[in-house]
Amino acid sequence: MNKIKQHRRRKSSSNRSASRQWKARHSSLKFNRKKRSASRVSPVVSLPMTYSRSLLHTEPEPEKSGEADLQTAEKTEPISAPLYDIMRFPVIDWQFRWQRPQQLSEQFAQQGHRVFYVTTEMVGLGKEEASREEIGRQVTVKNIDRNVWLVTLCANQPLNLYQDEMDLWDIQYLKWSVEYVRDKFGLFQLVSIVDLPFWTPLVTAMDQHHIVYDCMDHHAGFSTNDQTMLHQEEQLLREAELVVTTSQHLYDWAAPYNPSTVLIRNAADTVHFSKPPNDNEPLFELEGIDQPIIGYYGAISDWFDIQLIESLARHRPDWTFVLIGHTFGCDTSGIEGLSNVLLLGEKPYHELPAYLHRFQVALIPFIKNELTQATNPVKLYEYLAAGKAVVSTELPEVKTVAGDMISIANTAAEYEEAIEAALIETEAGVMKQRQQFAEHNNWEHRYEALNTHIVQKLYPKVSVILVVHNNCSYTQQCLHRLMQPGHYPNLEVIIVDNASRDQTSSYLRSLSNPLIKVITSPTNLGFAAGNTLGCEASTGEFIILLNNDTIVPDGSWISRLLRPFQEDASLAMTGPMSNHVGNDQALDHFIGDAVQGASPRWLSEFYERYRRRTRYTDLLGFFCVAIKRSVWERVGTLDPAFGLGMFEDDDYCERVRNAGYRLAIVEDAFVYHHGSATIKKLKNSVYNSLWNKNKAYYEQKWNKSWRLPKGPHSIFHMVDQPSEIASRIRQTGKHVVLVLGLTLWETNSRRWQQIVKGLTEDEDLLVIVYTHLYHGNLIVGTRKIGPQLYFTNRIDLFSEVLFDQVIYCGSPVVHAQIHSEQYWADPLSYHEQQLTSLQTRLPNLRILERIAVSQVVNDLRCSVDHVTK
Repeated sequence: MNKIKQHRRRKSSSNRSASRQWKARHSSLKFNRKKRSASRVSPVVSLPMTYSRSLLHTEPEPEKSGEADLQTAEKTEPISAPLYDIMRFPVIDWQFRWQRPQQLSEQFAQQGHRVFYVTTEMVGLGKEEASREEIGRQVTVKNIDRNVWLVTLCANQPLNLYQDEMDLWDIQYLKWSVEYVRDKFGLFQLVSIVDLPFWTPLVTAMDQHHIVYDCMDHHAGFSTNDQTMLHQEEQLLREAELVVTTSQHLYDWAAPYNPSTVLIRNAADTVHFSKPPNDNEPLFELEGIDQPIIGYYGAISDWFDIQLIESLARHRPDWTFVLIGHTFGCDTSGIEGLSNVLLLGEKPYHELPAYLHRFQVALIPFIKNELTQATNPVKLYEYLAAGKAVVSTELPEVKTVAGDMISIANTAAEYEEAIEAALIETEAGVMKQRQQFAEHNNWEHRYEALNTHIVQKLYPKVSVILVVHNNCSYTQQCLHRLMQPGHYPNLEVIIVDNASRDQTSSYLRSLSNPLIKVITSPTNLGFAAGNTLGCEASTGEFIILLNNDTIVPDGSWISRLLRPFQEDASLAMTGPMSNHVGNDQALDHFIGDAVQGASPRWLSEFYERYRRRTRYTDLLGFFCVAIKRSVWERVGTLDPAFGLGMFEDDDYCERVRNAGYRLAIVEDAFVYHHGSATIKKLKNSVYNSLWNKNKAYYEQKWNKSWRLPKGPHSIFHMVDQPSEIASRIRQTGKHVVLVLGLTLWETNSRRWQQIVKGLTEDEDLLVIVYTHLYHGNLIVGTRKIGPQLYFTNRIDLFSEVLFDQVIYCGSPVVHAQIHSEQYWADPLSYHEQQLTSLQTRLPNLRILERIAVSQVVNDLRCSVDHVTK
């Protein structure tokens, strides 16, 4: 039970400072940590990479006689498996009583995961409309141990975890705070472990992470929790990708909300508690006590049976009762005058074993209620790790876990009888039996169980298949980015070398990454047969066919491609957006280059604008496609009759759709594509012959004419006439607004840019922005920037459009060819003289209030709706 009263939660667990406690804790575990971390090896190495400005000429391979001689490259020099990172959203601070959140966090850190433990206190900025950069300056990150950082986030108000509820600005600032940490440390594979439902609005608003709810308590049993907390917990239970419970009671309660619910009970740090006390550190409070000590440590709150202790103490003055822990929430007046009861207050974690080893009998004297019926006491395992006799109230978890090793009592008389029996215990093997039990229930074992569930449920194995033929520089570039730090944790890469004649073969033989398997073929099997060979050697739950002339972006691209499979069971394949692809996966506007791929600034805004958006389609380009293994096994392999390549992707999409499945474009996923790097090196005559042959085979196979795929998903694609522009806008049925801001869109978000972003959140609003530069790149014509957002440098193209609104947000130019129902100006985007000049030239111009951006956006939306009505 980790809940603590809000009015005392900030206090140290003893009179010593929190920093001194941590130093002592760190010192006591120093040897153990060194011992466990000694076997850790370095993270996955980055593969060497070269870039070639010229392309090697490739001719079709002459066929070789004999069967293909397939070889798998042997791997040496073992490299550690890639790891995900942990961000813990806690119920207690790191320096507070050392319990499950810190224990598991420490285990993750010792196994090589980076752990970011959020503090319960936040910076309260106290103002709205702050920028992302300003929020980032408020965030603090402190490295306190190997692989462990404490993170203090920024909110609008200083929030109390147990009393307050986040508002929209709190959520936005906290989300930006987390994004600041993720950007700073490159946290692409993030697992967010949530200990308290308070954090639900934040974690459900975050992008590209996995939510694990570590359900340790029955929150309805705490008197301080209101209905808001319980509603947040229900939402968290439903939206978490993994729910971890600590008791059978909690598991039975949580499982109906979420099928991905598992039971992982508490445990003990057996090394810490099994060692005998150091005689050089005397316990002054216990000096001179020569009678049996009956002890307890932990929270002494409203679930603690203080009347039971009082009754026992009064009836057995020959026993000394030592109670260690804070007593807020518990009326201790009945025992404070008893000479044989010692209330020692909270003690640092590193001191507890010394006190525990002085106990003759250890107690778990809880009141039986809804809260304790669901608890799995950590102290049970710690008591047994010290080999102590334990007497406990009859609690379901205590009885289930260790009923044959402890004594159960429900009344004062039963407690007294059980304690007496324990004091005269003589069997020598009992103590060893208890310690062996605890050893099998230590935190390292709990980490192993949790890690297994995380990998299996959150990171299903993915097999990436690369078929290569020459073009070594492309292959090096592709692998370098594919295997960069922060890549997908549960991954295998299978490279099929289709009889390369350049340095590709020697380069692939030099690879020593255990995640990479190389299969070589003495003949060029072609695209379809090469991928089939790779797929047959793969073991992943999902298969990704990836061209070697691609550059994947950050480590999130695989998770983005897999996400829709969780949302739609009828999906068979997904594909990303790209700069170079022959269908509606193609972007209308892209910023990047052939060296780095996507520009990080552009990519960040692209992810934000298309967040969690998917679009169904009839065709996916196989430069990068994710396929369910079950679909591959049912539909079959790619048709090898297409030879070297072309039309096999059209064919396979037909087969998949005929089998009753759907295909989807993941609009917030992006993969850079150089474009046909291998096949375009064929001689024109050979290329045209292959095209015509495969096209004819496709049409004969499907008894229909092949049609040119759709282009970019933009309403203005291939349109450059004002009348057609106006017609396309009318066909959408949406309201349309024109924003006249500055002629360049910058990284640092200005007020006019924030207004644009706010307007685009309305799905029924089409937003046109007149600007010339987007992150330093020219806008040519009208380009789609987001789902409802278009940039144009050709204002003349919109001369026949009747806008619902024209909004002046910094531009001093009045465009006579623009027509609208309403003209608005944001006064905070102009100097007073500029605003006066605009009003003079536009008599119908209406001035917005000098208010926050969110209010401006709301007023503009309401104005559009009012005009429509």
